[in-house]
Amino acid sequence: MSPDTPPPLPDFGADWPGGPPWRPLPPEALSSFRLASLLGAGLLGLAAGTGAALLAATTLSWAAAAIAGPGTLLLALGLGWWRAGLAWRHTRWWLDGDGLRVRRGRFWRREVLVPRARVQHLDIERGPIERHLGLATLVVHTAGTRLNALRQPGLAEADAEALRDALVPGEREHDDEPAR
Repeated sequence: MSPDTPPPLPDFGADWPGGPPWRPLPPEALSSFRLASLLGAGLLGLAAGTGAALLAATTLSWAAAAIAGPGTLLLALGLGWWRAGLAWRHTRWWLDGDGLRVRRGRFWRREVLVPRARVQHLDIERGPIERHLGLATLVVHTAGTRLNALRQPGLAEADAEALRDALVPGEREHDDEPAR
């Protein structure tokens, strides 16, 4: 490289959200994310579309209201569909000797490490959509942090159960016994 050539810019997205050993969410999670997002975006879009239609009807015409209401609803549904796809595509997890690591996000990236020593208790939640698709949400409650729980939806049921079992501190018969 000549002294006049500037150094190349680093590729900040080269290993994001990560290849192996980072594990992606299963394909069924995309359906779950999209259904949940469409429900939320549909309610928001319905409210915003009604407001847009009323505003257009009072200030413009009924023809504008007929376009503004459904247009706003379709825009909200489209944005919800797109956002759910991004959330699914840019979420990875990895269990190693330190604990559970989760990477999320494309534009605003976040990596969370939940050390095994900080785990207080674990929950597995299965809503109707997740049950139908064979998925579960793992909730890891931790000690001493401002954000005291990590919720990871969209895990395969077997993965959620395996993570729960792997993150549980040593087996104890009574709570007052030290972990083995």
